[in-house]
Amino acid sequence: MLVALLFTACTTSPGPMIDAPSEKPGTDSMSLRCSELVLKLMGDWVDSISEPGAVIHEQWQRTDDGFHSGLGFVMVEQDTVFIEHLSLAYDSIGAVSYDVRVPSQNEGGTVRFPLTACIGDSMVFENPAHDFPQRIVYAFQANGDWIARVSGRGKDGAQRGFSYRFKRAMAQATP
Repeated sequence: MLVALLFTACTTSPGPMIDAPSEKPGTDSMSLRCSELVLKLMGDWVDSISEPGAVIHEQWQRTDDGFHSGLGFVMVEQDTVFIEHLSLAYDSIGAVSYDVRVPSQNEGGTVRFPLTACIGDSMVFENPAHDFPQRIVYAFQANGDWIARVSGRGKDGAQRGFSYRFKRAMAQATP
């Protein structure tokens, strides 16, 4: 998912690997660490190098303590060529999910990726039943960037994936 599923047909290189953290959901230390990482994700982010000719944006805001909304979009010159609605939501027991809605995919429905691991500076969200991707990892870097890795098996069964390096945006873009 993320903002560039539009480009997945052309992108099959595995990119930098991000290992799955080993701490399981439901532990107090995981909940605290994940909450800290979610707050670091808030704001406007841009990747202008991963997709030649395109600029990938993610904009995140805290709506309330249990919900953070996001918007992902791809710009080619002055045109918005892809848009997705994102959220990070906590359920009644504190479990986190990364939810994605692309109006032109999945009959406009939301696809949920529950948090499966959070340790160090990485959050791993997985949905093995989804066609592609099955795994989304956000890894916070020491320099303040985020690497977002989308991966899984394609319809042909081959493993594929791509990564984005998001830097904090200087000026807010709008789709």
